Formats: sequence, C-alpha cells, structure tokens
Amino acid sequence: MLDGRWTTTTLDIHQILARNREEKQELANGSPAEPGRPALGILTRTLVTSPVVKSIIPARVRHRSRNDVVFVYDDAIVIKEILGGERIEYDPFSPISLADVIEKKDFDSPLLAARILGLPREAKVPRFPGKLWNKPRDADRSQSLTETKPNLLHENEVPPQILVLTLASRNLLFLFAYHDVHEQVHFLSNTFPLPAQAAESEELGVHLAVDPKWEKHTKVDGSILKMEFLHPSKGDEHHVILLLIISKGDSTLLVRFEWDCRGGLSGVERKPSQVLPKSKQLPNLLIPLLYRTSFAVVSGEQVTVYEDILAGIAQAQDCQLELHEQLQGPRNSDRPLTWTHWARPMRPTKRIERGIDNIYLCREDGVVCYIDVTEDSRPMISSSHSAGNLKADLSNAFATLDLGEESNDVVIAAGEMGDGGLWYLRPRKPVEHVGTIRNWTPFRDITIAPFNTSISSVAESDKQICRKAKRLFACSGRGPRHGAITEVRMGTEAVKLGPTIELGELANNGILDLWALPYHSKTGIYLMFVRPTDTELILIRSDNDQISQAASEVEESSPNEKTIAAGSTAEGFIVEDPQAAIEVEKLSLNEKTIAAGSTAEGFIVQVTPSSINAIGQEHGILPLTWHPEGASISVASILTIPNRTTVLLIVLRRHPDFYLHHGHFGSQGSQIIFEALGEPIRLPSEASSLALHWFENCIIAFVGTVAATLQIYTARAGSSLSPYYEYSFDDPSSICDSLAILSTEIQTVACEEVENGQLVLCGLRNGTVKTLWLNSGQDSNNTRLCSKENEETKSPGSNDSSLGERIHFLGRSTGSSDGGWSKVFGTPSYPPDTDHHISLPSGCPLSPCETLTFGGTSVKVMADTTRTSRAFVICQQALCTVEYLGGASPTNPASVNKIWVTDPNLQAFQQTPATCIAQASSNIPHGYSKFVAGSLFYLSGSSLVLADISSFPHPEMVPRRLPLNGTPTTVLYSQHLDKLIVMYTTEVHQRGKRLRKGMAVHRTAPQPAIALVELDAEPMRLDLDGEDRLNILDSSCVLPGEKFLGLVEWLPTVGERQHHMLVVHTATGQAGSQAAISRLLFFSLINDAGSATLKIDMDHKAEICAVATYGRSSLVYGCGNDILLRFLDVENKKFRHPMKLTLRSPAVHISVNGLDIHVSTESHGHHILSVVEDKLVARWADRISRPSAYHLVLPEQSLVLATDLDCRIAGLWQPPQPHLDRTTPLIFEAFLPRSITRLCRIQTQKDRHLLPQPESQTTYSTSPINGKIGNGNVAWAERYLSKEIVLATCEDGTIYQLSLLDQASWRLLAYIQNMAMREPRICPYPHPRVGERDLEPSMARKRDMHIDGDVLTRLLERGGRRLLEKMLDEGASGRMLLDEMLVKDLPEDRWHRFLALTKEVFSGEGAFSPNSDMRVPNGKLAESVLGWVRLLLMPAI
Repeated sequence: MLDGRWTTTTLDIHQILARNREEKQELANGSPAEPGRPALGILTRTLVTSPVVKSIIPARVRHRSRNDVVFVYDDAIVIKEILGGERIEYDPFSPISLADVIEKKDFDSPLLAARILGLPREAKVPRFPGKLWNKPRDADRSQSLTETKPNLLHENEVPPQILVLTLASRNLLFLFAYHDVHEQVHFLSNTFPLPAQAAESEELGVHLAVDPKWEKHTKVDGSILKMEFLHPSKGDEHHVILLLIISKGDSTLLVRFEWDCRGGLSGVERKPSQVLPKSKQLPNLLIPLLYRTSFAVVSGEQVTVYEDILAGIAQAQDCQLELHEQLQGPRNSDRPLTWTHWARPMRPTKRIERGIDNIYLCREDGVVCYIDVTEDSRPMISSSHSAGNLKADLSNAFATLDLGEESNDVVIAAGEMGDGGLWYLRPRKPVEHVGTIRNWTPFRDITIAPFNTSISSVAESDKQICRKAKRLFACSGRGPRHGAITEVRMGTEAVKLGPTIELGELANNGILDLWALPYHSKTGIYLMFVRPTDTELILIRSDNDQISQAASEVEESSPNEKTIAAGSTAEGFIVEDPQAAIEVEKLSLNEKTIAAGSTAEGFIVQVTPSSINAIGQEHGILPLTWHPEGASISVASILTIPNRTTVLLIVLRRHPDFYLHHGHFGSQGSQIIFEALGEPIRLPSEASSLALHWFENCIIAFVGTVAATLQIYTARAGSSLSPYYEYSFDDPSSICDSLAILSTEIQTVACEEVENGQLVLCGLRNGTVKTLWLNSGQDSNNTRLCSKENEETKSPGSNDSSLGERIHFLGRSTGSSDGGWSKVFGTPSYPPDTDHHISLPSGCPLSPCETLTFGGTSVKVMADTTRTSRAFVICQQALCTVEYLGGASPTNPASVNKIWVTDPNLQAFQQTPATCIAQASSNIPHGYSKFVAGSLFYLSGSSLVLADISSFPHPEMVPRRLPLNGTPTTVLYSQHLDKLIVMYTTEVHQRGKRLRKGMAVHRTAPQPAIALVELDAEPMRLDLDGEDRLNILDSSCVLPGEKFLGLVEWLPTVGERQHHMLVVHTATGQAGSQAAISRLLFFSLINDAGSATLKIDMDHKAEICAVATYGRSSLVYGCGNDILLRFLDVENKKFRHPMKLTLRSPAVHISVNGLDIHVSTESHGHHILSVVEDKLVARWADRISRPSAYHLVLPEQSLVLATDLDCRIAGLWQPPQPHLDRTTPLIFEAFLPRSITRLCRIQTQKDRHLLPQPESQTTYSTSPINGKIGNGNVAWAERYLSKEIVLATCEDGTIYQLSLLDQASWRLLAYIQNMAMREPRICPYPHPRVGERDLEPSMARKRDMHIDGDVLTRLLERGGRRLLEKMLDEGASGRMLLDEMLVKDLPEDRWHRFLALTKEVFSGEGAFSPNSDMRVPNGKLAESVLGWVRLLLMPAI
C-alpha cells in the first residue's frame, strides 16, 4: 500500500536479494525500523588534498626532452615541469619555477613506495629547457616546441624512465605519461598483483628497490628497515647486488642477495649476513656509493662507509661530518638531530669516471651537508662541509634538480610542518631561496568566522549574503618560523608580480574602466584608464628584470599636469610617459574611451563617443582617425582573430535611431586603413553591450539592448552582417551591460571524442549573470547557425576568400574631419520611413543554462584571453572566474571560483574590492618574468596590482597565513570581539649557551601564550626589542614547565553584567606522576587594554582533558575519567560543589546542545549526559567502544557525527526516549583514508542556496524529470539538495565536505557509484574486495550508506553523460559477481532500475510516459541526473 492505495511493483532478482538482506539485518539487530528513526546516507568528497609530500623524484616520465619532477603524496602523484629563463643553459643563475603538468589521484589506495625504473639520470642540458610544452599560455612556447612534437601516440616511444608504485591494495603499478594529438597529457599504466599478506602486521610494498637491469621482491625473516641495489664494480655490469638492512630480535643485520641478470632469478643466492653494531641498529639512511660496491649508513649524527662487501664482511669506517651550523628551533633535548634524506647532484660523466662523486644530506632542521666521495681515498668520504641552512623542517621529500652541466646545484625540498621550496646552492655563497612549496599542516584546530560586513565598500544588498558566508581558520605550522593561523580559501590564485603601484591623482576623479594593450618591444604594457570625462594612458615597463618604481608624469592636452605614481622602492615598475614610444596626441585622451584593443599588426585602436583612432607603434606608420558626422558612438567591440584580422563593431546614434556597423582593420603600405563590410543595420532599440565571436569561419555579433533582449547577427568571412535571432530575457530589468563568449573543448577519457560548445555569458544590470548555450547544430526550424543559406551578398571591395586574404582595403588619410571614412561606411540619409529593423525568423539557437547572482548592481563579464572556457566576473565585492568544464550543456552548472590575490612577500596579504580589471594580451611572448601572457591588472581605489593568474581549471587551496611567534594549538572566533583568540606555544631564550658535539646551542624554553588576532590584518608579532607583541598574558601566571591544553570563551552573566572570560586548562609534569598538576585558569579579558588578568585558579590532581560551557553561567569539563559540572553561584560569585559522573575512559571532546552534554571518550565511544534530579546521568551511549577523536551535534536531524582514530565517521541517532540498552543506533558509517580530527557545520541548505560559494549565489531548478529550467526555485533546491553540509579536517591538512542524503537520494547515488566502482575508466585500480558490493543498493551494512563523492567526481570529469549511458548499456566491463552473471542482467533492466530510482528522488516532478524512450525521457535523463550530482558536489567554501 502506497499513500493509501494498493499498488503493484515489478522487482528483479537484485532488488529481492537486497531487501532480504536488509530485513535479515534488522532482525539480527533486534531493532526494526522505529518511528522517527531517519534513514540517511552520507556523501563525502575531498575539498582540499593534503600538502604533505612523501617523496620528490626528478624523472623524465613523459619524454626525453621533458624535464619533470614527480611529487608523491599519500594517495596521489603530481608531475611538475621545471621552468626557467629562455636561455637557462647560458645563465646558471636564471630563476626557476615548477609548473603543474598533470595529477593522478584515482588510486583509491595509499601509496606505500615509489621509485624510478629505466635509464639512469645523466647530466646534460635539456634540449628545450624552461618551457612547458602542454601549457599554451604563451605563443612562443608552443611554437618553439613544435620541432620535437613529443607525442608518444605518433612516435610509439616510451620515455626513458617509468614510475613504479606499490599500493596498499597489494598492487605493483608501472606508469608513465604521454601527450595525445590534442596536446593533452594522459597516463598509461600497467598493474601487477602482489602476493597476499601472510599476517595482518605485514604490509608488502613499504620498501621498494629498483635496478636498471632487473627487479626483485623477496620475503625474509625479520622486518626490513632499508633496501637498495648496490652499484657493481667496473666491468661487472651484469652482477646484481641487493642489500637489505633487517631487524630481527635484538639485532640488526646486513642481508645480501646476488645473481647474474643474464641467468634469470633462478640463480639468486643469499650471502652470509653481517650484524651491525649496537650504535647503528636503527639506521636513518642507506646510500649506495658509485665505487667498489660500497655504501654508507647514516645513524643519528654519524656516517659509516662500508667497503668491499663482496669479499664477505664489509669493512666499516666512521666519518665525522664537519658542520658548524647553529641549531634552529627548540632543541633542548639530548636526542640527536636526524638526517632525513640524501640526494646525488648531477655531475658530468667524465668527472664520475675519474672517481669523484658528491652527495647532499639534509637534516630535519634544514641544514644541508655536502659530501665529497673519492674512489681512491680512505675512507671514501674525503671531505664534508655545510652547504647552508634552508630554514625549513625537512623530511624525506628532498632531491636535486637537473638543470644542465653549466648550472649550479638546485635542491628542492618539501617541509614537514611548514613550507618547503627551491634553493640555489652555490660554492662559498649563501643559500638563495627561489621558490616556495606550500604546506599548511598540521591542522590542530579550526574555527568558523563570518565575512566582515563592517567594510564601508560593502553594499547593504550584499551584507545579508556576506553574513551567510563563512570563513575557515586553522592552526597550522610549527615553531616561530612556520607557526601561523591559516585561512582556508578555495578558488583561483593570482600571484602578485612586483609591488603595488599607487596612481595618486590619476584616480581622483574615479576610474570607470581599464584596458591593457601590448607594447611593441615586448617589455612593457600600455594601460588605458578611463575616467568619466577623459582617458589617461601610461606605459609600464621594466629594465632587465631590475624593476624600480619612479615618479612619472604624463602630459595632457590641458595645461594642468598630474602625477601618476609617486615615491620609489628598490623593486617595482617603471611608470613612464608613453609619448616617447607612440604618437599619443593622435589618440582622443580628452574624452571617455568606450573600447580599446590592438590589431594583429600591433596597431592600437581606441573608440570614443566622437571618434575612432588607430595608431602604430613604429615610426613611419600613418595613424587613422574618423569622426562620425552628426552622430555619436554609444558602444563598440573589437575582436582580433589570430592569423587573420581585427574586426570592429560599433553602434552609431543618430537621433532618434541606432545603427549597427562593422568592418576590419588593415594596412596599405605605411597607412592604417579600415574596410567597412555591408550596409548599416537599424536597431529596434538602444544597444547596451556588444560582443564579437569567431566560430566556424563565421563572425557572430551579439547585441544587448535596453529592451532586455539579446540580438544575434551573423556574417561569413568578408561579408555583411545579417540578422539571425532575438532572445528576450524574462525580467524587463535584465538589461545586458556586458557579454563574454566562451568555447569549451574537452576530450574525455571514456570516449575518444572532442566535445565542443559555445556559451554566452550575459552580465545583467540587476546583479546576475545569465548563461546561454549557443546551439551550433540545427535549431527547431532546421536552420544551422552560420549556415550558407543565411549568407548575404558580399560588400563591394571584398572577395570570396576568408578574412586576412584581402585583395585591397578602402582607406583615406586623416586630413579631413571624417578621415574619408564616409566613403567606407557611407553616409546614408537614414530617412525615418526606411525600414532597416531586423525581421528575425522563428526559433532560437540559444538555450538558457543557469542564472548566477553576484550582487545588486550591474555585472561586468570579460572573457579570459588564455582560457577560452573561462570568464572573469566583477560586481561590487565579487571578483570571480566562471568556467564550464566537461563540455557545455544546459544542465552543466558553472564552476564559480573566487580570485584570491596573493603576495609572495606578505603571507597575510588581504585584497580589497576591485574597481575594475584588465588582462594582458595572450600574444605576449614568454621570456620576461614580470610580464607574461594573460597577466591580470587589478585596480582597487588608487592602487594598481599586476598578478599572474593561475590557469588551473579546478578550484585549489589558496591559503592566507597570519604568522605567529610560535606553534598554535587552539583557535576560536569571538563574536563578542570580532577577533580570533589563539592559544600558542612560543619560545623564550634562556641565559647562556651550551655546547653539544662542538656546536653552540641557544637555550630556549617553551612558554604558553594567548593572542587576539584581527581577521583582515597582519599581526604585528615583534616589537623593537624583539619581544612578542601578540601575547596578552602575564608570564607570572604560568608555572615553570606548564602546558596549555585547551581554551574556551565564557560569557557568564552576574546580575545585569556580562563578563568576558577565557577558561584555560593546563598540565604540569608527567601525567600520572606525583608531581603532575592540572589547573583550570579563568582570565578576565579586557579588550581595550589588550590584556588578560588571572581571576580564578583551580587545581586538580588528574589531567583536565576537555572543557565546555553549560548554560549561562556553568562549566562542564573532564578530569581524568570524571565528568564534572560546576554551577556558578551568582549571588556569592562562587562555584557550587560539582556534579560528577565517572566514565570508563577520559574525555577527549565535550560539547553542549541545550541541556544535553555530549562526551567523546578516549576508548569507549560517544556518550550523552544530562542532569536528572540534580544528578549527572548517562542517558545514551555508543554501541561501539571506539577511540574517539571528535564529534558534532546536528540538532535538526537528532544526529551526532562521531569520528575516531580508526578513520571512521559514524552517524549516531539520538532517539526521543532512551532504549532499554540506552544505546544510540548507528544510522551510517564511513571509512576514510585518514582520521578526522575536527568537524564544523559550515552551511545548512538554506545558507547553501543563498551562497554556494563565497562570492556568488546560484539559482538552479533543473529537474531530471521534466527537464525544465527556471529562475531559481527555492523549494526545489531545499527539497533535492543536501540539508546539512559539514566540513571535516584532518591533521595532515586534508579537508572533506560531508553532506547528508535522504534514502531516495542515497539509493540513486549508490546505484551510480556501484556501477562506477566497477568501471576501469573511473576506478582503474580496484581493491580486491570491490566485488563484495552488489550493484543494487542495500542498507544491510551501514558502511554501504557512504557515497564516495570522489568517485562521482571522476565520473563527471571522464565522460559524464556519455560514460553513464555506456555503463547502463554495457554493464560493469567484466567486474561482476558470480550471482549477477547467472542472473539475467540486460541493459533494459539497468535502465528500468535507473529510471525507477530517479523517480523516487524527483517523485513530485511529473510522471514518465510508459511509451517514451527510457534512455532519454524528455531528452536528457542521464544528463540532468548528473547535473543534480554536480550541485550536490559543489564546494561549500
């Protein structure tokens, strides 16, 4: 019975089996479905991947000419290419950088080890160094690399080196990368299964060694600590020596295997073992040396060289490293500093043949040691010295880069708990830092803060949206160098180039628009500033990369002179008068500029209301100027078609009519000329915006009008425009003020097809952006866009060839007032009774996609010159990129990313709202580091910033760091202060020094501190005396050796007065010892004085683990295994005797929801306590004794999200009344790769609908059932999208987004996920147990209620609709269970089930016709469902 009616339902065998399993599970649990118990699933997706790098491997895994570096993470790899100057082989000090090439993160398993198999690295100059072949940002890069065409598909060539990985899923993986014919980079891999584990404690693949001639995996008796292949002696290249360092019992052994690679593995022989001395039982490094089959073992601070191991027992010789570096950081313990990794720099072959080798050792505190290895010396390490201090916390990720024989050594290292980087190491010179590798780990604590709405520039219409948005701050880093509060920001990064340019008086009257034009010498940029009544033109250039900012003046037509930039700095930009370079007087700078641009020949074109001007940048070029007679120009658009010509489109106003003109520029000798194409077209209403687009040898003109319409005109190459279609917006206030045309082209992994699409972005006056899909195929009347049937007769003077192949141009000198252009444009009388208005045919090639809301005023959209699928959007507070990935379709929502401007020299840089932006031409060649193609000019008030914007298509982590003087441990946002309250551990220097191993060590002691940090300002950390200015505590209130463990803000009310208190729990001494003391400190916070005064001090013998506020004037905290609840006596201003409840293990986290106290314990899961008859009682408890980490209460769902140290997250339901066993039923459970340590509720569904991303509001109402697209159905969004969005952070810097799913949504997503996990194009490396999950969703196991959003994301990126339809048509590509093979499983069955599950989710959106095509109900079932999936996966930050 359904809704009071008896119904019949057709079930297949899969559904019957799934329901039987669910019923059996419910009976086994003894808890059948009860009223009010929710049936929820959980959707997780990775928002931010961990920045922790396990290893860095220089390798040429794409092509022999591609100089790459492989970054190996815990579950992903990234290939980066080494970039540098144009002639890096002749300039050893040329700056270098790394550019992302491709990443791979579909292993679905942790990576245990990584090595390179193939030819050894050789010291040689790269054939094309410093260029990125697959990054077409700069025209000269792609042009210069066309000689080699490193395309493996055509050359059938394997790169010289292959990456070998071992996975925790017991797979050995070989892979390399290649370029396809579309210049896209892909991976090619092959997998071999590893033997099964004999015991759970074994993990095969942790150690991996590779020999160029052979490969060997073996099982030995003991635990393998290190494993390497040794270099054979000269003339014995076929001899393979595998050396293992094994721990067995109390001994550490050297175990050696030898064989001849020509005879196969049958000749493997194990040699006698050698016991290492006690002092070397735990070696840090094993380094194979190049000579005499020797090797070095690094243990602690000692290096031991072993020689002649083939003779039987290796001879050991200890070597003392000569270092005189002062230790960095808190090094008061007697533990020796650890050498973490080694690297062999590239040296000429002749040098190595002479018996000379070198090695770099890196230490955990950043010290690098340079070792000389000589074959003839005894010991072989002839000398060593310090190469410098990198001032970074280093781990295993350390390597040297190959920049050629003439280059100095460059090392690259990733930080362990702070930033890494790239450094030049030059003999007898200081270390030079040339690049940064970000690391924001560890995340110890997080807090949520609102956006600042007190800024005067924020409009009232935006303040409500800003209040809904959230900012995420986290404690990260370690020590005074790297400790900071990190603001987690997702979006597109724009790296600031050089200093900020202050425009001074130039911006006094307000700047309306900004244009960036190329400078002919390629070392500068012309900037055209548009003011309400005039225009200013300046030239910004540089001199040999030594940039300096100078005061400069520009002469104007008026006698008054204005200063453009004032002041000077050591590094900056030269702001010059452009009159020395071009004939500025030929431009109309005394009026507002409507449009500006540059032609393919380098001419500068300016359009003003009264003129069109074109000037050359070289001497001898005659400029062109035209003034319309009796008319004015209202809007204009300029389009430069690569390798063809430049087209101009203008609208002339001759009262009361408006006329559309177009033509193209050229030159005839030394004369700039213009050729008009066709007759003017009379517009039905005033134009508000124009845009030109070149598509399929056709010019498409878009005209936005004040009548809230968008008109389309088309023209074949060289012909006149003809009207095509008219699109009307829904709202009369939707006037299009700006236009951007995007082109999407993607080759999917699933299908070897190229998908093209054209989209029109309309920036409307009401603060929204309307996206329209341009159908390049046939419309409803079977009329193709730009079809030949719509061609008009070509204008006189033009031929049948394409643009750019002109026979002649029409043009005149600039002697007359109109420049002779009247003969080009013609001067028609425009009689009022002449009917030139358009007559559009029926039908429309435009389909609406979506509406994006950015503010309350007009939106400006601007197409990106470097990425055809991306546009910039600016509106009030918003500065974003809008990009469409995966092709264009009405149900493919845009990727909207905030642009974050960062300053490499100021980590806490906070950008101000943009006034206007401009982008440098994509035709600027690469070769000058400060002016690159696509650079963004960002104007805010009177400040101008030049930034290099990232071309990465997906949102990425752009952290903002607020540096501290120590290691932060706790952070919280105080709404009372509108500041961050940070607890951190700083270091205080003690008197005198001490010596250890001959090195001077400054004595330091840790000291807890508390700071109040502004959200949008850089903290002033140190005063003139070098003391900590942030700490608001008096050091006298801290006991010697005392540690601050936690901090909460407390606002108790006494009478009518509210007090602001900080409650800190501390620990002194070793836990469990007699001297151990734990204190509860109450500080009174006085914001005006910026200090905290200790008011109450409460001592406890057991350690206080967690504290939370309860009610208005009470506290609850855990002390040992006890939970204490203390009430404040308001009258006596004292705490009453506490209520106490003893649990089985200490609390790790306490929170309060209403009258319920939620406690997560160290070993016994989650508990819910409450006060009953003046007693603290436990009402609910977790069924599982889990090692808890954190929890979050969701009151609306009566749900608790509980995480533990076993990498699980559980949904626990709190019933209205306790059960007999007083347990919380488990609703769902998810197993993640890492443990979640913090949870925060970022948005509810209502907040998400208002603001899915920080600066944009998206309104969707696309139904997979009826296919309709509306203008923002709030009820639809609240019904079909997740009602809760939670952020989960891990200590390694990973951030997950968690969303709750209702039962119908979970079933549909689980059905799609189960198909995707068996699809090799989505999950190429499945775990052996992947087949345990049936295709039909089942709720029998709570772990199956987890939906992996990363798998769904791959489905969207690797084929989307077409791949989903193929899975439904073709099945699971061979990965099926035996019972499914025996059961009839036809495509019709899968489509029927998919259709039924879709109807369950969107049951209120209409019915399917039984006679309709199942695959395409209303044309777009699979596509619309995936559009809904994209909305579910949309980032919340």
